[in-house]
Amino acid sequence: MRTRTKSTSLIALLLTLTTWQAQAATTTPTKATTTTADESTVAFEKAGIVGLQHQRLAELAGTWKVTQSLWIAGDPTPKIDTGRATYAMVLGGRHLRQDLRIDSPDKAFEALGYIGYDNMIGRYYSSWMDINFTGLIVAYGDYDSASHTYTFIGTLPGPAASKTVPLRAVLKVLDANHFTYDFYERHGGNEALAVRLEYTRQD
Repeated sequence: MRTRTKSTSLIALLLTLTTWQAQAATTTPTKATTTTADESTVAFEKAGIVGLQHQRLAELAGTWKVTQSLWIAGDPTPKIDTGRATYAMVLGGRHLRQDLRIDSPDKAFEALGYIGYDNMIGRYYSSWMDINFTGLIVAYGDYDSASHTYTFIGTLPGPAASKTVPLRAVLKVLDANHFTYDFYERHGGNEALAVRLEYTRQD
C-alpha cells in the first residue's frame, strides 16, 4: 500500500513539472522585455545616423594650403611655415579626417586628426596624432552656429608622466574657402596661443 502511494505521488509530480515546462515554452515575452529590446534597437540605429552635424563637417572636405604659426615658449614672434592638408569624410560620412604636412626647413611635420559628432552623447569630438609623440589627444566640445566656431576642450601629455596640460582647440570657419584652427595651452594658470593653422582652399 505504501509503495503504491509513493508511485502515485511521483507520477503526479512528474505531470506537474511537465505542465510547467510546457507553459514556460509557450509564454510570450512580457511587454517590458519587448520594450527593452525595441529601445536597444532604436539606440543602436541612432548611433550610426549621418545627421546635420556630420553634413556640416563635410563642408570642410577638400585640399587646403596651410600656414602654420608656432609660438615657442619665451619668444613672442611665431615661427611660420607652410604646408598642405587634405580633409575627407570617411566611414560613410560619419567622421572628418585630416592629413596634415608642414614643410619646415628643420624637420617636416606630419599629423593625422579626426573630427566627428557623437550621436549618443550629443557632442563633437576631436582626436589628434602627430610625429612628435606616440599618444593620442582627444577633446570634446560644441559648435556655435552664430560664430561658425567649433570649440574643443581636452588635455595634452605633460613633461612628466603624471602631468597633463589643459588644451583648448578652436576651429573657426571664416567662409567656404578659409578657416583657422587655433590650439591654446594652459601653463601655471595662464592660457596662451601655441599654434595657429590658417587654411585656404585649393580645390
